Amino acid sequence: MTKHDDDDDDRPRFMPLGDIGTIFLAGVFLLGMLYMMFGPSPFAGIHWKTAEPKEQRGVVDVTVPPKE
Repeated sequence: MTKHDDDDDDRPRFMPLGDIGTIFLAGVFLLGMLYMMFGPSPFAGIHWKTAEPKEQRGVVDVTVPPKE
């Protein structure tokens, strides 16, 4: 066995590309989930619309008779 045959064992092992792709895809989904949870809501204008004040049709006075 020569020094040349032993060089392959000294190199660090690289991660397979399939594993790197899976980790990258999981990171993309994590960022998307965080954006959906904490990002701006596209439905904010629909559900939380402030109610416009209704027109006042007139003032009505209500009186309560005195207690006997």
